Amino acid sequence: MNRIQDQVVRFFRTTPVTADLIVINLVMFIATLALGGFDDVNLVRLGGLVPAYVTENGEWLRILAAMFLHGSVLHFVMNMVALYYLGSAMERVLGPLRHFALYLFAGVGGNLVIAFFGSPDTLTIGASGALYGIMAAMFYITLAHRNWFTPASVAAIRRMIVINFALTFLLPGISVIGHLAGFGCGLIAAVFLVPSVPHFAQRRRMPVADDDAADDDGPSA
Repeated sequence: MNRIQDQVVRFFRTTPVTADLIVINLVMFIATLALGGFDDVNLVRLGGLVPAYVTENGEWLRILAAMFLHGSVLHFVMNMVALYYLGSAMERVLGPLRHFALYLFAGVGGNLVIAFFGSPDTLTIGASGALYGIMAAMFYITLAHRNWFTPASVAAIRRMIVINFALTFLLPGISVIGHLAGFGCGLIAAVFLVPSVPHFAQRRRMPVADDDAADDDGPSA
């Protein structure tokens, strides 16, 4: 039990933004279950993105709220597993503030594109736009700062992106425009947010206590 607690504490200490985002998603997941489950009426009531409600009624908060809602247990689990691995790696590269900016820019930007160009009455929810933004930033790094990752990680990142885009177009019920817009926004944000020296390397230059030295790992993918 102590080992699990230590891992949780380390997760919150080394990647606080990713940890907090998972907590917010978990709170909204529990609220969804408690207030009526995964039916469309409940998800719309909780802030799901319906383009007509935004552009015609001015319900702009849905652009943000929809990022933290999910349509099933599987949808939630898959997105949170992706956020844990991709978000943790990206936060170590960008640092907490830049990582948070990337996540919001990709998620909100993707949802804005859906609001203005998506089907007016179609409900869209989930963190996928923001996650595709993280993947886009990783792709940018494999081009601009290839040496930050191992060759195996570079290949794995690019494979992951190809597979996810294939699933986007092959599986039903997926917001293609949301995924593409999130990726595009993430790519744009990466140009401005990716530092010249990765955050984990900057931290290594700073004096740290012995018990913190093990936390300065580079990204893994």
